[in-house]
Amino acid sequence: MSSTSLSDATTTSASDPHAPLLRSRQSDASAARSSALALLLGRVTGRRGASMLVRETAARELEERRADWGYSKPVVALDILWNTAFVVVSVVMLICTVNERPNTPVRVWICGYALQCSMHVVLVWLEYKRRNARRASGRGEERGEDVTDSEDDEDSNQSSVTKRCESVNTLASFIWWIVGFYWVISGGNILLQQAPRLYWLAVVFLAFDVFFAIFCIVLACLIGIALCCCLPCIIAILYAVAGQEGASEADLSILPKYRFQIINIGEKPSVGVGKMVPVETSSGYLANERILLPEDAECCICLCSYEDGVDLHALPCNHHFHSTCIVKWLKMNATCPLCKYNILKGTEQV
Repeated sequence: MSSTSLSDATTTSASDPHAPLLRSRQSDASAARSSALALLLGRVTGRRGASMLVRETAARELEERRADWGYSKPVVALDILWNTAFVVVSVVMLICTVNERPNTPVRVWICGYALQCSMHVVLVWLEYKRRNARRASGRGEERGEDVTDSEDDEDSNQSSVTKRCESVNTLASFIWWIVGFYWVISGGNILLQQAPRLYWLAVVFLAFDVFFAIFCIVLACLIGIALCCCLPCIIAILYAVAGQEGASEADLSILPKYRFQIINIGEKPSVGVGKMVPVETSSGYLANERILLPEDAECCICLCSYEDGVDLHALPCNHHFHSTCIVKWLKMNATCPLCKYNILKGTEQV
């Protein structure tokens, strides 16, 4: 897409040397929606708002990639396979243990567990089909085919119903797990002696849910720590699994490039004060020189202050970053991590 729109926007932003370097392009509604996560991360880490916006954007990107990956064909196939296996094992064991007489209704619990697995399989399959239909619709739009508003509304309603049903099923599974745990514990040795196979089947199902929950909690904690303390790690992961529209080398080559220089006042350099000296790019474009105050002379992606002689890139929205940091970001997502300005389309994403 369009190197032309990018160069036009770049020319416009560079024409005013006094344009603010950290100008916010978010609307009030968008800022209100995005402030919650940034505020939470800010309270945890004690860092400034600009870096929190970058972390919030990375968290959104990670969630989108997680959702896309979670409904990819291999993952959906594996999810359906192991839940179907639970259902089959439950049915077979219930048939084989008709002569066992448990002292607690553990047989009812196993039936409920199998029913929840069956519901999960149906909901996952419906969401997978909906996402495939949406991808096909997106490809149709790229080819110039019309997609009516009614189809979009129907897709949105179906997604809402599926997510609501999945949430209800998850909550019911949690409550049912507590009920099963109580029945197994209250049954004790008598349950083990009178219905050993039902007892161990229930224990295996309960233990599997515990291990899976621990795995999810540990993974979420690691992602949260990485977002707060090691954002470049998250960017590296997103860069490795990038699947959506990003900037090409041609688009990146026409971004204004600068070299940071610390300004000397008197005999010693002024702390944090510097200027962005334009560097001619392969496109032959040369931007205007910019002065940075101490609070602006920092990359909001890696949280490192600009050192003397380091290369910087400025986007059409006037936000600036380390060249290495922003290039990796734009290759996975061609939007500014601070204000969501799309450098390919020349518009702001809401």
